[in-house]
Amino acid sequence: MTDREIIETILEQKGNDLRTRLIEYINLVDFHDYDKNKKIHLCPGAEDEDDYNNLIIGATILAKKADDIWFVINYERMPSADFIVRYGLLYKYIDQKTINSFDSIEQTIRKHQLQARRFFLRIAISPCRASDFAGHVQKCFFHNENLSEIIISEGGKYISILRNDAISKKFFEWVKKNWK
Repeated sequence: MTDREIIETILEQKGNDLRTRLIEYINLVDFHDYDKNKKIHLCPGAEDEDDYNNLIIGATILAKKADDIWFVINYERMPSADFIVRYGLLYKYIDQKTINSFDSIEQTIRKHQLQARRFFLRIAISPCRASDFAGHVQKCFFHNENLSEIIISEGGKYISILRNDAISKKFFEWVKKNWK
């Protein structure tokens, strides 16, 4: 399989098959290290992307919790996520979006749901309280059964919200407690 074919079919994969495909992609593409810590790995052409600086900021935030981050090639006329992120033995295929309005969270996820099942939302609104985004995030999970995770970051705060968290009866309490 070529690197493009892997990305074309990546959202059809789950569990160990997804992990295998992501590792296969990492091994096929000629990445180079962005940072001295060798945690962020750039794909060919990454520096030419319009949102390169924004993606570097996002990757740097994710790198605080992750072991490795690989940029995914933007193939012409094919939706794809921005990153493959490794946390120990767990590999995640994550798309990054910048949020300028809390009301745009649901629309952003809905519009890009063919790119990934996991999203990293960089909130560009300050201050950002848990109550500002929790309801919008929960609706995203109720309206998209394929959505697995939404990671939210603003300033120094960071939270990873999994589907089970979002559909829990104590979701709002959980978010307030964990938004730090």
